[in-house]
Amino acid sequence: MNKNLINKFKENLGGIIKYKSISTDKAYKQEMKKTVEALETLFKRNGFKTQVLKGKTTNPYVYAGLNIDKNKKTILIYGHYDEMPVGDTNKWVGDPFKLTEKNGRLYGRGVIDNKGQFLIHFTAVTELAKNNNLKYNVKFLLEGNEETGNTEIAEVIRVNRKLLSCDFVLISDGETTANRPTIEAGFRGGSNVTLGFKTAKGDVHSGLYGGAIPNAAHELSILISKFYDKNNKVAILGFYEGLDKPTKSELLNNKSLKFSSLKLKELTGIKSLKCEKGIDFFTQTGLRPMLTVSGMKSGYTDEGYNNIVPCYAEAKINFRFAASQDPRKILSDFKKFVMRNKPSYVSCEINVSSSWPALKMATKTKLVENIKKILEEVYKEKVAFRFVGGSIPVIGFFKSILKTQVVSIPLANEDCNMHGTNENFKLKLVEKALEFSTSFFAR
Repeated sequence: MNKNLINKFKENLGGIIKYKSISTDKAYKQEMKKTVEALETLFKRNGFKTQVLKGKTTNPYVYAGLNIDKNKKTILIYGHYDEMPVGDTNKWVGDPFKLTEKNGRLYGRGVIDNKGQFLIHFTAVTELAKNNNLKYNVKFLLEGNEETGNTEIAEVIRVNRKLLSCDFVLISDGETTANRPTIEAGFRGGSNVTLGFKTAKGDVHSGLYGGAIPNAAHELSILISKFYDKNNKVAILGFYEGLDKPTKSELLNNKSLKFSSLKLKELTGIKSLKCEKGIDFFTQTGLRPMLTVSGMKSGYTDEGYNNIVPCYAEAKINFRFAASQDPRKILSDFKKFVMRNKPSYVSCEINVSSSWPALKMATKTKLVENIKKILEEVYKEKVAFRFVGGSIPVIGFFKSILKTQVVSIPLANEDCNMHGTNENFKLKLVEKALEFSTSFFAR
């Protein structure tokens, strides 16, 4: 592998991850602006024409284009420059906003989600262009609100349809399967719901009233306990309605991925799996719907104790929908479930964020066959086609608005710790990713 290319990638990455582009916290608004300016400078310095697209409510979008020949095909590379908070910085191997190399890995917030992955393609493309070996026109669209569930990106794509026109879209924003080359075959849909339970006007003394009046924390916990049955199936009427039955080839593909429960336990620290009976891990997480309580709050949770009966309790609930399901129908059924199962003395509020459906990708195309061939040449392993439990809603917008094929090729290691402490990119996979990207854009 070309060491100069790897060093160039490290230089590009180090120059961008130093900016704290945390979109979930308004305190970093200026850092977001600095990130946009730094990306603009980087693109311009390498011959791209840039344009900052303004959103109505979101951080700016960075567009960059490199046109080498009007007769050549055009690839649009999508990525996002925003990232998640870093948590306790003392638990990182180094400053999370400074590229740290240790034990064959690159550490830092954004090294794989997603600055590092779109910069793999940027580094490969720019080095090819300098040597007149680039075989495509290339465009980039980088957004700054992917981590906050950007609700306006569809309109941004629609308004800028001509600017973003391309022969196909390439996305790298995820993890490989067992470090094998991976092409993503589908994504679950999703939505987030906030459920609030109120039992009284205010918190009251637990000694004077406890055991005699309703407790919001208890009541919400009782409802949550009814979400799943003893076989780990969602117990909400209509939850599996419209669900695609996995095909024989999809099931065989998922079994071929050779899931290791031991490796998962080592990676996550869990002691047991909770899949439905007879369903393998990759089918459960990629082709079955689910809901999970992603957060709860009620009463007093600071230092010491405040002996009260809480009057309010809240749960954040994340839904994941499978192919062919109607998110609106399932969310409507969930509301009916809550109203049927909550006590009459509890008032509740249900707030639903935007929702998006699941989608399956085209994998039997000439383009995918070409990419598969290059990946297998570089990685010396068979490509894994994976149905992903997560979501990239923008894929559906590209397909419906630009009327073009989208290919999603994750480049990061499975233990990259995306969103967590010590987010990292294995150098061996950095090398493979750069080799693949260089080979692809040079053919």
